[in-house]
Amino acid sequence: MNVLVLGMNYAPERTGIAPFTTGLCEFLVQRGHRVTVATTFPHYPEWETHRAYAGKWSHTETCNGVALKRKQVFLPGRATTARRVLYDTSLGVGVVLSGVRVPKPDLILGVLPPIQAGAAARMLARYHRTPYVLWIQDLALEAAMSVGMMRESLALRVARRLEQWTYAGAEKIVVISEGFQETLARHGVPESKITYLANWADTDFFSPAAQNGFRHSYEISDNTLVVMHAGNMGVKQDLENVLHAAQQLQERSEIEFLFVGDGSQKNGLMQYAQQARLPNVRFLPLVPNDQVPAMLAAADILLLNQHRDMVEAVIPSKLLSYMAAARPIVIAAHSDSTASHQVRAANCGVWVQPNQPDALANAVMQLARDAELRARLGQRGRAYAEKHFARETLLCEFEKLLLNVIK
Repeated sequence: MNVLVLGMNYAPERTGIAPFTTGLCEFLVQRGHRVTVATTFPHYPEWETHRAYAGKWSHTETCNGVALKRKQVFLPGRATTARRVLYDTSLGVGVVLSGVRVPKPDLILGVLPPIQAGAAARMLARYHRTPYVLWIQDLALEAAMSVGMMRESLALRVARRLEQWTYAGAEKIVVISEGFQETLARHGVPESKITYLANWADTDFFSPAAQNGFRHSYEISDNTLVVMHAGNMGVKQDLENVLHAAQQLQERSEIEFLFVGDGSQKNGLMQYAQQARLPNVRFLPLVPNDQVPAMLAAADILLLNQHRDMVEAVIPSKLLSYMAAARPIVIAAHSDSTASHQVRAANCGVWVQPNQPDALANAVMQLARDAELRARLGQRGRAYAEKHFARETLLCEFEKLLLNVIK
């Protein structure tokens, strides 16, 4: 099978969608398939092109058997709706330019968001006269509306039309949440076209015993109780809520809130913590991929905080890593979100209402006082990930789906 994959994010990016796109492509290569990825240069979540690619407009390389065709995109200096549309559209243009120059594929896979990657998949499918499949990681329009980046307008109606046109031509649409499935059905997508396949948890990579001196490297005492947020720091995460909770616990010198990662809101969060003189808050940069298991294992409590209006638009990829790391989770998210449902189903953490720092602080204290409870919750999360999100099983299901499309 010769597959052309279109998407915004790919390795060496380490957070968000990139690890899943990369994992699928490398798995397919290992299974004997040919995979070409049309994408851009690594830039997320820093929103800056990685130094190794700086100054380039176009670049071709091969990574672990996967052929990569990269084109530069417009990177927004600050988050506005217009700049985000330009960013997404430049990706669509770039992957089309790359895609028309590859040999005729058996199948095209568009990874969404952005919807422009899906639109490019339809255009290239027509050009190459081949079927295409969509893999939806986020419902971008719903997410933008939830956080106030988009409202009812001509622009939204145009985006909806583009979305519907993109969905209409796809042979199959793969979603990572049953909630996504319900949302697409409400928008008129035939249920027969939609397949639910969850993202996977790499339980071999994320070992609960992966300590290798991470605490020592960052001068974190063994007696410190580490409450960690790992990953993107953007609007969807609403991390000011966590800072407000930390502010309430600043007298508890044994508790430290650790923010590891990057994102569009990081500078603002750091400024707030500095102005509030929070002694129990630290910010660390993204760590190399091989250090991520040790980083999560260094935490006593892992945080998952979402904007209060986010329901079925986004499923945080970090949740599966958190579970695999066998650490208890404190989740502040809408009660109907998939993330909340999964934490409750696994019984691996404490759920609180979003945007309520008092409740978040109380949940942290509940776990801080009970080491045995932390251990039980962490073990339950690990067991749930092993049972429901096994990497090999889900990747084999994905391969089977793609093969069925081209039969």
